[in-house]
Amino acid sequence: MPADTVQVLAFDVYGTLLDTSSISTDIRTLLHLDQEKADQLSLLWRRYQLEYTWRLNSMGHYDPFDQVTRRSFLHAAADSRLAVDEGTADRILERYSHLSPFHDAVTALQALSKQKHLKIVVFSNGTHQMIQSALAGTQLTTIPYGIFLADTMQTYKPSTTIYKDLVAHINATPNLNDGTEVPSGNVWLVSGNPFDVTGARAAGLNAIWVDRRSSGWTDRIAPVGYDWSPTKIVQSLEDIVDIFITRA
Repeated sequence: MPADTVQVLAFDVYGTLLDTSSISTDIRTLLHLDQEKADQLSLLWRRYQLEYTWRLNSMGHYDPFDQVTRRSFLHAAADSRLAVDEGTADRILERYSHLSPFHDAVTALQALSKQKHLKIVVFSNGTHQMIQSALAGTQLTTIPYGIFLADTMQTYKPSTTIYKDLVAHINATPNLNDGTEVPSGNVWLVSGNPFDVTGARAAGLNAIWVDRRSSGWTDRIAPVGYDWSPTKIVQSLEDIVDIFITRA
């Protein structure tokens, strides 16, 4: 990548920097489940959490992500025939604010943040309180970054509106643009979520899909004549360093 033009890397949080499946350990302990059932509940919760955001978008409504996260957990628990009292739900939701970062997150962002032509933005469906709490206990707080959240615009990914608003935010924030206009093609979403990647691509941004399972791109949502596939595919966040940092 050219080192003389500003490139902005907009990192998704849940499923990209933080491992949403790590909550299964707390689910197992607090609900007294075996690991297999805890893993199943964790996956169902994540599915409903995302489905709720998509359904709210489609209906033209917005509700903060912490409320969406709570209700989707209760939905998943009910579908799993688990009786969860409010106190236990509170404790599980509190633990959701302390998800484990993926092993490659800190080292990759530390390396990328040292490059003058690269700017880092945290870009998430989460509320400010959720993101602050989630990152507070990690080394990610030592890395300089901007922040742009769905809560600001009151709409969720993958609405193309939020990606276009991200570009507008970057161009209105001097420390993210170095005083020059940053075109949408210089803004790169980094996400482990295919729906996020297709939303960014539909909005005219570049996108890097983090394919940690090496499963390959199988998403087929793009209509005929449209290319919403990832601009780049990596297996680790550390692979992004090789894309954006030129070594002598």
